[in-house]
Amino acid sequence: MPELPDLEVFKSNIFDRLSSKRLVGPEVFNPQKVRAPAAILAQELAGLDLLRIERLGKELLFDFGGHRVVAAHLMLNGEIAIVPQEAVGAIRFKIFALHFANESVVFSDRGALCTIRYRPPADRAPDAFAPAFTWEYFLRAARGRPGMNVKAFLIDQKIIKGIGNAYADEILWAARVSPHSLLGKIPEDRLRALYDAIGVVLHDAIASIKQIAPDIITGEERGFLKVHNKALKKTETGYPITVERIASKITYYSGEQVLYS
Repeated sequence: MPELPDLEVFKSNIFDRLSSKRLVGPEVFNPQKVRAPAAILAQELAGLDLLRIERLGKELLFDFGGHRVVAAHLMLNGEIAIVPQEAVGAIRFKIFALHFANESVVFSDRGALCTIRYRPPADRAPDAFAPAFTWEYFLRAARGRPGMNVKAFLIDQKIIKGIGNAYADEILWAARVSPHSLLGKIPEDRLRALYDAIGVVLHDAIASIKQIAPDIITGEERGFLKVHNKALKKTETGYPITVERIASKITYYSGEQVLYS
C-alpha cells in the first residue's frame, strides 16, 4: 500500500503532467467505490481547471477550486495511470477516471478496494506533516493511551494520518523502540525520539524515492528501507531482523530495539 512518502512523490509528478489542464469530465466505472453520483460529478467538475493536488494522510486530493475536491484512496493494490484517452479502455479493473483534453488519469484496483470521495469532510486527526502534528499533540495522544501498543498507535489514522505499516517499522527502528512496547511504559525522552524519527524517516524516504524513481506515479519503492525489507536478514548495525505479526500487521524489527512493557 502506498504510504505518505510514496504519495508525496506521486502528487508532484501527477500535477507536473496535468497542471493547468482543463477537465473534460469525470467517468465512473465502479459506482460502488465512488462515493458520489456520476451526474453530480459531471455537473460540478466538467470544464474546470485542475488547480492543485494535495495529500492528506493516504489520500490524494485533486482540487478544482471552490471546495470541489476529488479524494482518491488507493488502499492496498490501487493503481494510477495517465494515458491517452483511446488507451483507457484497455486498463483492467477501472474504478474512476478524470478525462482531460489529451489524456486521462485512471484509478484501478484488481481487488476493488480503491475508493473515490467527492468533497471529503474535514478530518480531526492531524497529518504527520501538518503544523498541528506537534510534539505536544503527540505526547498528549500517547499519554492518553497508556495500554496501547506503540505500533498500533503509529498506524492508527484516527490519531496520526499518513503513517502505514512499513514506515511505522522504520520509525520504530530509527528510535530503537520495540514494536511490542506499550505507550504508558515508554519514557518521555524515548517518546521524543520516536516523534523526531517520524519527520526524519518520512522526509528521507521521499528523497530516496525521488532519486530511485523520479517519475513514479503508482506502486511502491521499498528497496532502500532499513528494516522493513524482505531482502535483508540483518540491519545495517548487524542485528538479525525478526518478522512477526504485531498489531495485526506483518512487522519487521531487531533486537536492538528496546522493549518497554
